[in-house]
Amino acid sequence: MSSAMYVQDQEDLEETMKDMSVLKVLRRLFQYIGLGNKRLMIPLSIIMLLNVLFSWFTPLIFRAFIDEGLGGGQSSEGNIDIVVYLGFLFFFMTIAGVITRIAQGYIVQKIAIITMYNLRERMFTKFLELGLDYHHRKDKTAGKKINYLTGDIETINELIQSGMLVAVSNFFLIFGAVFFMLILSPLLTLIVFSIIPVFLLIGGTLFRKARRYFNELREKVSNVTSILDESIMGMRIIQAFSVEDENYQRFNEATEWERKATMKAAKLMAFIPGTMILVITSGFAALFLTAGILIRQGLSTEGTLVAFMFYIFMFYEPLFSLIAFVTLLQNSLAAGARIIRLLDEEIAIKDKPDAIELNHVEGKIEYQNVNFSYEKGVPVLKNINVSIAPKERLALVGYTGAGKSTFIKLLTRFYDVEPGGRILIDGHDIRDIKKKSLRKLMGIVLQENFLFSGTVMENIKYGMLDASDEDVYEVAKKIKIHDMIMSLENGYNTVVGERGTRLSEGQRQLISFARALIANPPILILDEATSSIDPFSELLIQQALETLLKGRTSITIAHRLSTVINSDRILVLDKGQIIEQGSHEELVKKEDGFYKHLYEMQFKDPYKTENMDDNEEIELVDVTRESYDKDRRPRFF
Repeated sequence: MSSAMYVQDQEDLEETMKDMSVLKVLRRLFQYIGLGNKRLMIPLSIIMLLNVLFSWFTPLIFRAFIDEGLGGGQSSEGNIDIVVYLGFLFFFMTIAGVITRIAQGYIVQKIAIITMYNLRERMFTKFLELGLDYHHRKDKTAGKKINYLTGDIETINELIQSGMLVAVSNFFLIFGAVFFMLILSPLLTLIVFSIIPVFLLIGGTLFRKARRYFNELREKVSNVTSILDESIMGMRIIQAFSVEDENYQRFNEATEWERKATMKAAKLMAFIPGTMILVITSGFAALFLTAGILIRQGLSTEGTLVAFMFYIFMFYEPLFSLIAFVTLLQNSLAAGARIIRLLDEEIAIKDKPDAIELNHVEGKIEYQNVNFSYEKGVPVLKNINVSIAPKERLALVGYTGAGKSTFIKLLTRFYDVEPGGRILIDGHDIRDIKKKSLRKLMGIVLQENFLFSGTVMENIKYGMLDASDEDVYEVAKKIKIHDMIMSLENGYNTVVGERGTRLSEGQRQLISFARALIANPPILILDEATSSIDPFSELLIQQALETLLKGRTSITIAHRLSTVINSDRILVLDKGQIIEQGSHEELVKKEDGFYKHLYEMQFKDPYKTENMDDNEEIELVDVTRESYDKDRRPRFF
């Protein structure tokens, strides 16, 4: 892992734990544990209380058994009746204890599973609610977000199952053990507790260091997951450019950092138990010496010593359990903090309380004084004012980075315009319209032709979930892809594979087109919609569009001008501003016009060379397939 990546991980870690104290994380996690589990909490509490009571009084049975039943302590002879009575009492308490422990374990497991699924559901819902401002952040890679829903959730599940709830009963066991030890022998209790300050001093130091190690470890695991996700999704690119060795090196470096973090934590965890046992053993040695003297002097009894030993174990067993819990907690705090931060993440694009449903529109769109920046001080759109008439076919052209896609993202409310500007649909500010209602008005075809794993039929119906098979056939025939789909292995029931990898790029784009059109939206948005289609497929789409675009407002973004020449109006954007607008015929007539320059680069003579000064910068021009084939497809220009 590069030093820059390591620094970024440390910054992520500090940001994750910022304003997240241990108590705050635990309090919030207990709140989420309570959600959906309230009916289980009362029986769990009763069962835990019974377990605690059984544990508290069991040592007293052994004290009476030795002193009264067997004749130890001050008694001169034993009592067989007491022995039998205490034997039966101990047997029944043991049976009851086993039953309650089984019930407690089952309920805790059930609560952990319910909590895990509830948290995962809430987190996934939150991912769906969060806008592109969150999902496009550089620190929120796909691998890290997947790790939130898998690794972090599983860590919390393990935390609950391994003692988060049982820790409560352990506190009561410790409290009861201390109480009964004080009753039995204050002096022996004082000796036992003389080691506690040493125990706390050493343990506190070690566990603070452990927390830091485990926080670091969680980030390293998250980074490995992120690289693994990118490598799997980008396997075609990795192999196409023969960078397997470099990608392996990158992954190996990340796993090496994870291994180092794991080893640091493992060494510390191996050191902690031995240190704690050494401290406790020293306390036991002092205890035995003092107890022997007290018994010899008649100030205590053998039964009292045995009961006291039981209470000591009752004290240290839950204490060690709590230590193990705290050890696990160190590994879980960062995961819990990330989960809480995600669930508390502010949703930038929200519906107003009085937002309206807008089901039918004419399709008039207005941009009024629209400005927008992704980063403060770096404007992407500047003072955009444009009115799009109902059923008008509008096109946006310009260099990459001119603001074309942002123009669309604002219309669909993936982002909100800056204060002072607004976007209207049929006179309604889009911020006053419910997001789902707004987006159902639009059919969108993006350059990224993403398909979900499933069949062709299911992917097309994604645009209108209640569509019938006949609706799918109809839209496929309109855009001339029915025959193409039927030629696939299983026709409309062909499984497209993950992200549609079993289909060609052009086929994925055509299916995306059908998905956008099946709901017959009044507004159609095409963002480089034909960029991945071969010339023949583009010819089919262009012919279909002549029919499909009639009767609806459309906005087309394109670098290939063949797709926008027949538009009613073309907006030319440069550096976030509209610098020209008009029909194709009007724009190509402008001397030294920006659009005319773009058009000539693509169509006039892509091979033309001119004499230039040696010091003049040469602008490289891509030769497009359209310019090469322009004489073969003259109908579009």
